[in-house]
Amino acid sequence: MNIFNALQQGDSTSWNDGAFTDARGNRYDSSGYSLIYELRGPASLTLVAVTDGQGWKTTLTLEQSGTLLPGRYTFAACVKAEGVRVTAATGTLTITPDLSLATVGHDSRSVAEKALADAESALANLNASGKKLREYSIGSRSAKYYTAAELIAAISYWKLRVRNEQHSKAIANGLGNPSNLYARFR
Repeated sequence: MNIFNALQQGDSTSWNDGAFTDARGNRYDSSGYSLIYELRGPASLTLVAVTDGQGWKTTLTLEQSGTLLPGRYTFAACVKAEGVRVTAATGTLTITPDLSLATVGHDSRSVAEKALADAESALANLNASGKKLREYSIGSRSAKYYTAAELIAAISYWKLRVRNEQHSKAIANGLGNPSNLYARFR
């Protein structure tokens, strides 16, 4: 199926899907089947495709896209007829935030990048005296202290997550995997 991989919240798009044959040789086309996309994630949306020759055309309007909260979604494309439902494809896609709604000081870092920065900051500000008290509460305020070893473990974890995100972005942008090393011998 030809659904998008990523789209900014509030943008409109459309795509065409052709007739297809399943693993058992059954043919599915728009003359006998309707095509429906189900999107589930931070929000949910159902899109019904229209007939386009032997295939289908699906449109996501700007109003529909505006209802999708930013985040990762799972989709299922199903063809349906009287008493028949066949899942044609499943996968994931990403809705990115609408930057026109962002305010001054918008933080576009990923969750992993923010967590890494927080853990590094906590390690940098760790009290050298090595507090014996791990948690305290005064009224509605509370604080929790972590050891240097716990913070170093958290930093290692989040660094790996950030690196994986950067590699995924590079691959998605056609730049290849930055971890690959190529050599030419003469």
